[in-house]
Amino acid sequence: MAIIFALCSLGCSAVNDFIFKLFADRPMSRGLFFSIIGVILAITMAFSVDMKAIEANLNNTLIWGCAAGFFSIAGNVLLIEAMEKLTAGICSTIYRLNLIFVVPGAMFFFDEHLTALQLSGVTAAVLAIVLFSFSAMSGKKKSSIAGMIMIVTASLLRAGMGLSYKQAFRCDVEEPALVFINGLFWIVGGLIYALLKDRKIKLPDMATVGFGIVSGLFVAGIVFFMAKSLQAGAAGVVLSIAQMSFLGTLLLSVVFLKEKLEKFKVAGIVFGVAAILLLALK
Repeated sequence: MAIIFALCSLGCSAVNDFIFKLFADRPMSRGLFFSIIGVILAITMAFSVDMKAIEANLNNTLIWGCAAGFFSIAGNVLLIEAMEKLTAGICSTIYRLNLIFVVPGAMFFFDEHLTALQLSGVTAAVLAIVLFSFSAMSGKKKSSIAGMIMIVTASLLRAGMGLSYKQAFRCDVEEPALVFINGLFWIVGGLIYALLKDRKIKLPDMATVGFGIVSGLFVAGIVFFMAKSLQAGAAGVVLSIAQMSFLGTLLLSVVFLKEKLEKFKVAGIVFGVAAILLLALK
């Protein structure tokens, strides 16, 4: 069952990244889009939150919940901004290669040791990003350079969220509480994003609401199935499977958005798969 749950989480991630790309190509309020996702996420998690557990560990819950929430909304804002400038396949793959930052971060903050296989994985991930850079820069557009900077930074922020979660669990913080706080950050962060980008906040149109609700349900699905897979199987196995979601996003983008698969992109995907497999090994 662990593999099935991990594949469900993979599917939710793949479709959600594709939804991000579809929304990024439309002239609608991204801030309100994120706020709606946050509402859905907070509502779905509210039923699982144990208030007694929060009260017993309030400081750690707030500190690490806020840290993870900030990294989460900031990373996703940059992800959708990068998707306006780059293909969904490139953005999704680099975003899921956040393990390249998680591994050295875990070494520094948690005194974990880097194995030879994991070092090979970091090298493969760097090569994947370099190859995607060649692919993105083939047109020599300034927007492509900006997009690469955005998506690499988004991957770094996503790693920060993962490390914050790890520290939270070391401090016995409940997962539903963390995700609920993440939802609140998406609501508030989305409104701030709308103010900065749109210069105003107005009622969202039905298309934005629809995109937000659907994406919010898929985000909730990612969290739900990931938790179930971790309960049923080994973390190294299920997490490595879930991180392969960029393959699903790439397939959807090729089929529905007619994104091209040229040699640098294919090579980058191969190195990306190798990196995640190697980084998941002990």
